[in-house]
Parts: sequence; C-alpha cells; structure tokens
Amino acid sequence: MAGVDVGALIEGAQVAAGLSQRGLADATGISQSTLSRIIAGDRVAKLPEIVLIAQATGHTVAQLTGTSVVADRVQCVARATNDCSMDGMHDTLLHFLELDSYMDDQAIPPAAGLDDNATVSPEVDGQEAAAQFRAQHHLGVQPLGDLVAIIEQATGIDVAVLDADPDEHGMTMRDPERGAVFIGVARTLNPMRQRSTLAHELGHVLFEDWAEKSSGDWSARTPTERRADAFAQHLLIPQDGLAEFLGNRDAASPATLSAIVQRFLVSPAMAAIALHQRKYIDAKTKEDWKTWTTPQLAVRFGWTDHYHVLQADADQRRAPQRLLARAVSGYIEGVLPARAIATLRGVSLGDVEAELSQAGVVAKPQTVAWAAAEDLPEVDVDLSDLDDGGTADES
Repeated sequence: MAGVDVGALIEGAQVAAGLSQRGLADATGISQSTLSRIIAGDRVAKLPEIVLIAQATGHTVAQLTGTSVVADRVQCVARATNDCSMDGMHDTLLHFLELDSYMDDQAIPPAAGLDDNATVSPEVDGQEAAAQFRAQHHLGVQPLGDLVAIIEQATGIDVAVLDADPDEHGMTMRDPERGAVFIGVARTLNPMRQRSTLAHELGHVLFEDWAEKSSGDWSARTPTERRADAFAQHLLIPQDGLAEFLGNRDAASPATLSAIVQRFLVSPAMAAIALHQRKYIDAKTKEDWKTWTTPQLAVRFGWTDHYHVLQADADQRRAPQRLLARAVSGYIEGVLPARAIATLRGVSLGDVEAELSQAGVVAKPQTVAWAAAEDLPEVDVDLSDLDDGGTADES
C-alpha cells in the first residue's frame, strides 16, 4: 500500500456511502478517534479494519487500498439481463474472495468435510455433464431440494444469496491462484429462476468457463451460456426422473405441467422443454405452455401456499457457509472481530454476539505486547506552567 493515500480512499468511501465519521465508527466498531487518525494518515489501517470499513461502505478491500493481487487475477462468469454490468454482485464476490484470502494469510484453515475435487471435462455437453454430476454425487434422478446446500456440500464451492439489482441474476468468481470459487445469486421472489441460476452458474464452474471481467457481455446468449442452460435444465429435471414421475400418466394437460413444476421446482418453460424433448408433447404445445407462469399454475392448481413458502425462502439473504465457518474460526483465534461476522451475514452485532455466546463460541484472550521503556518515543512536555512562581495568567 506504499504510495497510496489509504486515508483519502477511506474518506471517499465513507462519503460515497452517505456516512458521517461517527456513523462509520458505529457501523464498524472502530472508534471515531482511530478512524480520524487513519483518515488523516497519522495511523496505518490494519487489514481487519479495512475489511470492516469495506463491508460498512459497500466497497472492496481493493478499492480502499488502491491495490489488490486478488482483484488483479480474478476470473468471472455471470448471468444477467438488459446488458447489466454486474458491478454490484462483482464487488460483493470480490470482497468474499479478499476476506477468504485474508483468512489464508492468518492461517485459518478452510471448513472441513467438503469435497473440493468436483470437475467435469469441458468437452461434454450440458446433459451429459448434468448426468455425470448427479451420478458422481449420488443424487439419483429425484428432485433436488436445497440447491445452495447441495452445491456447497457436493463441491466445496461457496454460495451466497445476495441483495442485487433486478437484472443481476448470478455471478461466479474465481481466484485462479488459490482455487477459491464463490457463486452469488440474487435474492428474488422468483424461486424457480433462482434455482435455475444456481444450476447455471454451477455448470459454468464445471465447464471452467472463466473470463476476465472486462470481457464479459453478461447478457449475451453465447454457446457457453446455452451449454450452461442445458446443464441447469438436465440437473434440475433429468429425463429419467421425469419419465419415472409421469409413468403412464397422460402428459398433455396443464395439470400435469403444474405437477412437474411443483415437484422439480422449475419454471413452466423449463418443464415444457423437458416434456417436448422426451416427446410427451408436440412443439406447439411446448410453445403454448412456455407462456404459463409459476404463480398462474400455483393459483389454478391449488398450491399457492407452497409457492409463497418458496418465495420467502428465495428472498432471504444467505451468507456463504464455508466462508462464514472460517470467519467464526478467525473470531475464535482473535484475528477477526464479531462485527465482521455480523456484516457478512447482514444481521446486527448484538444478534451475532448472542448466538456466539449461546453456542459457547468464545474468542481466545489476546496478549497485549507491552513495549520496553527504552523503546518508547521521547516526549517533549513543557512543565514551566507548573513552577512554584505561579500560573501563566497571573499578572
């Protein structure tokens, strides 16, 4: 950070976030006097403090330090509409990677118990890759439940559900040097789209569809995007699973379409495409059924309450589980404050402190390193006003 005015960058971030210095102090847990000294350049900001300031102001560590080896090397894939730049989700995922890198620097090990070796050859098409993924992770042909948990547990990839702009659907970011990957999807009241986006982004990871951020036209329907779409469709609604569910049932009715959408938790359009591929319906019926919406089917066929539960779940912010577990380990080791955990989760510091206490999670006491007397700086103090001759304002 030599040659970079970190204090000025922090002050700019504070102003951009609409915070006073007191407000920034309250949001980060850093005293206002310390913030004032950092901004004035009288004190060097420590990395944990920069992490907290970044979280509170909506900036990345790279923006506050003027440099970041992580930011310089990350690779991305994304899903968006209306030529969205994905800047908001990009900055959030970059922050996750920077925090994860900091945990590496502090020797906090990754959360254990997950398989980090899930890869698929980029040459296979989406359907084969989806079938291979299901077989590799013993998922059978049944509908998939909590897709966030399945991805995290099966692959070791961190997944987050984030506040995002309407056209920001999903983004995946990778630090190629450390192999760390984060998938981010938007909070939404459209749960089927969120599941499709999660599966789509997983497909990008398995196919290794990485690109530099500057080259990303995230709304374009490229062959790479279509391959990820195919992976998502066959992962969520495998052909054998569809056939097993339908059996000898007549598939040519909207009631059957509704049952498939509800069972596999996919959009009517995705269900119609799957039915046509399996030759249950003709092309005209497929196009007709693609115009249905999930709320219409839910109301028409009596599962509105179920759909509302799905909506509520998809609209919940969700921190990446492995990074959160690692942050708690960092808190225990004394290298990360509880406020960083609160900001990562988007909840209050009091709630986090209460949860940590109830779970018996306690930070190790930190030893204060006292300086030797001879190492202390000399202080020039004028004591002349304390002479016996009187005070300075005496006439």
